[in-house]
Amino acid sequence: MNRPSTLLLVLITTLVFAQPPAPSISTQAQRGMALVLQQCAACHGARLEGRYGPPLSGPHFLGRWGGRGAEELRRYILTRMPLGRAGSLSQEQTLDLLAYLLQANGVLHAETLNLEALPKLVLPRP
Repeated sequence: MNRPSTLLLVLITTLVFAQPPAPSISTQAQRGMALVLQQCAACHGARLEGRYGPPLSGPHFLGRWGGRGAEELRRYILTRMPLGRAGSLSQEQTLDLLAYLLQANGVLHAETLNLEALPKLVLPRP
């Protein structure tokens, strides 16, 4: 193979197998906030203050989830929410929602929230 063909092959391979950059936590949290308004606000309030469902931020939320891992919360959301449509959220939507909940509860974390980071994250106790 000649040099231009080799370079073209390398370029095509790089483009095909390149992973898109991971979203920043602020991007994930923004998408999570939009998701809360669409999927969660009726029960949990637009500001996560709780309505028919419990609050998703503040002392009451941290009283239940404080000291527990973010992975446990992700599994709970993924398998039990939204009420009546459990399991309807995608993995990406669940991570976006979790990013927003963690941000709303003052949890510091990496630039990107991904499945590998979750085992290291523990929600603070109130």
